[in-house]
Amino acid sequence: MTNKLSIKKKLLIYSFLIQAIILGIFSFSLYKALEISTLDKLQTTLKVIILDVTDDLLEETQITDALLDEEKEYNFEPLFIRILDNNTLKPIIQTSNFPQNIEHKDENLNRLKEGIVVFEEQSDYLVSRIKINFHNKQKVIIEVLTTKDILSSTLENILYILSFILPIVLIFAVIGGNFLIYKSFLPIENILEELKKINANDLSARLKSTQNKDEINQLIIEVNNLLERLEESFERITQFSSDASHELKTPLTIIRGEIEIALRKDRTIEEYKEALNSSLNEITIIEQTINDLLFLAKNKKDLIYEKEEIFYLDELVDESISELKGFAKLNEVTLELLVNDSAEIKGFPNLLKIAVKNAIKNAIQFSHKNTKVILNIFEKNDEIIVSIQDFGIGIPKDEQSKIFEKFYRTDKSRNKNSGGTGLGMSIMKKIIDINYGRINIESIENIGTTIYLSFYKK
Repeated sequence: MTNKLSIKKKLLIYSFLIQAIILGIFSFSLYKALEISTLDKLQTTLKVIILDVTDDLLEETQITDALLDEEKEYNFEPLFIRILDNNTLKPIIQTSNFPQNIEHKDENLNRLKEGIVVFEEQSDYLVSRIKINFHNKQKVIIEVLTTKDILSSTLENILYILSFILPIVLIFAVIGGNFLIYKSFLPIENILEELKKINANDLSARLKSTQNKDEINQLIIEVNNLLERLEESFERITQFSSDASHELKTPLTIIRGEIEIALRKDRTIEEYKEALNSSLNEITIIEQTINDLLFLAKNKKDLIYEKEEIFYLDELVDESISELKGFAKLNEVTLELLVNDSAEIKGFPNLLKIAVKNAIKNAIQFSHKNTKVILNIFEKNDEIIVSIQDFGIGIPKDEQSKIFEKFYRTDKSRNKNSGGTGLGMSIMKKIIDINYGRINIESIENIGTTIYLSFYKK
């Protein structure tokens, strides 16, 4: 049933039950403590009286009714006294109004020790007894008792007070608990209202911070962090969709055109092969474009599948050159590596190799035939730098700031023929950023381009 209630109502119910239980335990403890305290005071009074009766008895030579006036002496009512013979257990003397319903067991009286006061509760009475030796003539038992009216009256009063106070306390506890719950949940309700205004079309809104160092403010910070991650993810998805639809439209149109032309009439085998090869090239471009877009759409956490490690940058560059020697040979370009300084850096070598290979591949593609691509590794200003220099078409000065934009091509026709997607530089920059590096470009049109990859030494 409680599953259908709101958290505020659940907390109010639980708070009421807990306070009711605590007050119940407190009331019971108070009742028992008062009962014990009142009974103890009553026993103390009876003990004083019975010892006084004992002293008065020992001062007399005979047991007379004059010993029964303690009620007047102590101004204590009601008070009942009697003296029993220890052998016969019969009354020797007793007050005239001594209760007839007071009973005693002979074995209990026989077990009494001389000079020791004992107490016994019987129905509505509290009985005190003591055994004494009366001048070595005989042993007697003195009984002094009173009613428990004082005890009953005191306990009735406390019950009356508690029955009046407890409901009032519980009412105020419920009101106070409801107020505290309302005040505690007010910031959360404000957060919910603000969250309702945020939708997938606009994730730029953020919750207002309370500037307090409490759990609510921590929740707001974490929700804002979540919204920031969601906004980033939505932007990447939206950008991916936009980029994909824009960039894939052209090759798909080309493929459709090639197929339609091929199907208009019967063609020779060579013509069909030519149409298929053209379509295959466009499909290859589509595949590479999709892979590159997926790479760019991933966040840093998705890209990093390995732990950071310390490695030599010159070894990584040398491996990249070895893997691209065949590609360079096909483009009639020679690769040359100059290592002036060797230093360790900390990062993600597998990712960084992709960036270095992209830089080398771009240099090869845009170089003039029978030229070199020179890679130089050196130190400068506490940084280890890799420069990739080509002697090719270069980049116009007014276009150098756009080089890292998606799908940007300095020479669209040549890049297209080489199978490029215009995403290589964007991928390279993203990887370099992940590895805490920087990219700088120097280029002169029709002379060549030099790319500088800078990293902090370990």
